Amino acid sequence: MAKLAVTSLCVLQPASGEVVDEPGSLIDPVTYHNGKIHELNGASGAVLSPDGQHLYVMAYFGDALSVYDVASDGTLSNPRIYGDGNTHELDGAFGVALSPDGQHLYVTAALGNALSVYDVGSDGALSNPRIYRDGDTHELNGAMGVALSPDGQHLYVTAFLGNALSVYDVASDGSLSNPRIYRSSNPHDLFRALDVILSPDGQHLYVTAFLGDALSVYDVASDGALSNPRIYRSDNTHELDGAWVVTLSPDGQHLYVTAYDGDALSVYDVASDGALSNPRIYRDGNTHELNGALDVTLSRDGRHVYVTAFVGNALSVYDVASNGALSNPRIYQDSNSSKLNGAISVALSLDGQHLYVTAGKGHALSVYQVIHDTSR
Repeated sequence: MAKLAVTSLCVLQPASGEVVDEPGSLIDPVTYHNGKIHELNGASGAVLSPDGQHLYVMAYFGDALSVYDVASDGTLSNPRIYGDGNTHELDGAFGVALSPDGQHLYVTAALGNALSVYDVGSDGALSNPRIYRDGDTHELNGAMGVALSPDGQHLYVTAFLGNALSVYDVASDGSLSNPRIYRSSNPHDLFRALDVILSPDGQHLYVTAFLGDALSVYDVASDGALSNPRIYRSDNTHELDGAWVVTLSPDGQHLYVTAYDGDALSVYDVASDGALSNPRIYRDGNTHELNGALDVTLSRDGRHVYVTAFVGNALSVYDVASNGALSNPRIYQDSNSSKLNGAISVALSLDGQHLYVTAGKGHALSVYQVIHDTSR
């Protein structure tokens, strides 16, 4: 049994010092630290299996991928660690994605310049790694972002150093073929391409360019190919300085993007053709903690959004209005346990009752209980 660093179950006090016990707010976490049992050195990406029974966590500096069993109360046990070596390419493990059926897992290795595919067992364990490396056929130089189409038939991966975005066909056994590579040049802005996500209907794709300070929208064909890029650049209207993570509301009507260098989070309205409009920008300041804004995710009902601030060592919870606008920020800051020191990624359980947060500088993984609206 993993040794847990457990704090008392009391309601967290945000930076304002006022106790928050309203829906979407968080209860003090169970925190897992890097050590003999856990490999969380530079803990970065995290994703839950479709059935919510297993959690996969990347360790960027530890060059490893861990699998945990998830209990009904959200706590973790039985860590199985896959380290970089002859069988695995996990040097700079960064991005992770699961197929919609949960039977295959895809992992990017930013320093290994590679993309791996694993088979996933019923117990969450991984086997049969197939490694695709940067070369004449593949552009995986600094592979980072990875996403699957909703039907699981196409995979998209960004090459941060290659300034490119690739599309693969996905076979029934999870293996990849037919790479189509889009490179940063007119009409594409993929200068340090980073994050990638598809609309819920799979018809549009959004990708961030970290040094291009840009966010692009593509139309997606039935074969996964991309066309009609529309590029939004950082200027007086848009805050995309160091654009990092992009995510969509569950209904696909609003888009959220973090600007790491701009210390900001933006909300856009999404049209039926995927185009973006009406940006509302939330900047770091007295009300918001968005210093080095990194990851952003929404609750399943779309009523709350969770944002990490890597430099600010913080996690924020916002209420979301029907038009996508944000209000009522509750800010949770790093403490002696280092549970939010260099907060990176945030993942929410399927039932919305537990939130998982990685701390890259704290080398930790925390599990928060989410307060729910009991009046409905």
